[in-house]
Amino acid sequence: MELNERIKKLRLGRNLSVYRLSHLSDVSQNYIRTIEKGNCQPSVQIIEKLLKPLGITLCEFFHNDENILYPSSYEQKLIQAARRLSADELDLLLTLAEMLGNNRS
Repeated sequence: MELNERIKKLRLGRNLSVYRLSHLSDVSQNYIRTIEKGNCQPSVQIIEKLLKPLGITLCEFFHNDENILYPSSYEQKLIQAARRLSADELDLLLTLAEMLGNNRS
């Protein structure tokens, strides 16, 4: 799959509009559309800016075998969702996870 197709697939998979991704990544809507149409090759910095709100790292984006990076699809979704949270939200999520884990004793 081509770079432009992968970015569009990730964006649609997160139910993000071009407008929303533009707002979250600080990349213009027109440039995102140009990338997704395959009419330009974005720089690594632009790709990083687009991937951050999608919860994907550059390594993961360019890696072909996701099974090596994630033991399960559930863990993959959890990690990617956590990457989109603010520091305060991450603290709350971690506290909740620890509380849930402690209730199993």
